[in-house]
Amino acid sequence: MNNTGALPKLDAKDKEILRELDDNFRQPFSKIGRKVKLSKNSVALRFEKLKEYSLHNMVGLNNELINLTMVRVYYSFDYYNEETEKAIVSEGKKHKNIQWIAKYFGAYDIGICFLVDNFDDLTSQINKFDERFAGRINRKEIHIISKQHYFRYNFLHDRPLTWVSKIEKSQKKEKLSLTDKKLIRAMLYDPRINLLNISRKLNISPRTVSNRLKALKKSGVIMGYFMTVNPKKFNHDTFKLFIQLHNLKKEQEFEKYISEIKNIKFFAKMLGVWDYEMDFIYPNVSELQKQIELMKEKFPNLIKKIEIVSLGKRIFTNEKNLYI
Repeated sequence: MNNTGALPKLDAKDKEILRELDDNFRQPFSKIGRKVKLSKNSVALRFEKLKEYSLHNMVGLNNELINLTMVRVYYSFDYYNEETEKAIVSEGKKHKNIQWIAKYFGAYDIGICFLVDNFDDLTSQINKFDERFAGRINRKEIHIISKQHYFRYNFLHDRPLTWVSKIEKSQKKEKLSLTDKKLIRAMLYDPRINLLNISRKLNISPRTVSNRLKALKKSGVIMGYFMTVNPKKFNHDTFKLFIQLHNLKKEQEFEKYISEIKNIKFFAKMLGVWDYEMDFIYPNVSELQKQIELMKEKFPNLIKKIEIVSLGKRIFTNEKNLYI
């Protein structure tokens, strides 16, 4: 789906600041200012303008380290309208393990992201959701995520940010204290919140907040502080690809190739109907199709099937974060 409209009026300094925020959303304005050669106050003023182009900024958590498995469930319904969406959001609020629900266009109407430490609870929550919409579900697919790679918004940057946030299966696990959990919940969707505000909110000292944040970062539980850009503000859309391969013999080579595409934002390897789920950001589906053709040319006889959906919007975000 192509979105028309004027591109955001960002000058070169705005774009430099945007790149720095994409690299580390929690950077102090003074540090960003030194990098882009602007005063702290100038960066702060430009940051207010840039807020218009972002969505749900967040702290990146390594769910595998805290013994949470990501599961995504995709549904299509016999019909989907405003009342259906309201009912889905209402039902989603009842389930603590739902991280978010998003609306899509294409083969699926919605996707639900769960973070779970118990598959019995997951089964119970999915069954309750299915019961709520019994007789209206045309299709349902459950994907258990085994690997997640998150990339920066390199379609925006002249100088790409090459580091990747990786979440993969590990024997190592970190036990969170009650203070750690409260701290993560307080800042998960407010990654720039200052230490004093967290201290007041949780009734703990600023030094404790600082020490716990450093420890969570060092352990890898906190992977970083991330900006979530709204691609529509840049005349782009987010397209989700579901990919099924004939075999996984070239898995590493395939993943390396995908990781080097400038427009990639996310990919996951999973158990389910599909082998991979990927998010690409392009101005239109024609540009995406060109990339798919290049992919098929690079890996002949590897790709068995591809399904494309486009992201409409996130319709629910669990800001209570009780799954943590």
